[in-house]
Amino acid sequence: MDEKIKNIILVGVLAWAITATSLAAYYFNEYDNIKRLYESLSKKLIVVNIGIDYGNGTISWFNGTLLPAGIDLLSATASIAKIEYTHGIYGAYVTSINGVEEKILSPKEGYSWFWFVYNATTGTFEYGPTAADRHVLSNGEIVLWKYVHWRF
Repeated sequence: MDEKIKNIILVGVLAWAITATSLAAYYFNEYDNIKRLYESLSKKLIVVNIGIDYGNGTISWFNGTLLPAGIDLLSATASIAKIEYTHGIYGAYVTSINGVEEKILSPKEGYSWFWFVYNATTGTFEYGPTAADRHVLSNGEIVLWKYVHWRF
């Protein structure tokens, strides 16, 4: 093989090696930057699933809702729906979600909004233990607002 052709091939392989190494280093650096950013954000953000059951067979789910860590359920719900509420001695009391308002038919019967939290151990939804503004959401939590017909 001619010396000139060998030199051309050698220069071509050398150029390819330099380009490939540079690209590999660039993409590794970008990956490392994104990984650090993700790790930083994952400490500041949570992902939750929030459902709204309107009591008529319609349930809207907001799965994978990204929220700041430390947020309470009331604020989280306000970020995905139009809500109205009042404050009492036990905390916020939700009276309306997306225009569906509480209806008190008598002192012993009505329709109101209650929230439930999913218990992965039992596989069931359980009544929320506090007012929505006092419940701080955890990463991966599943909560459901439900328009419930109640009577005593």
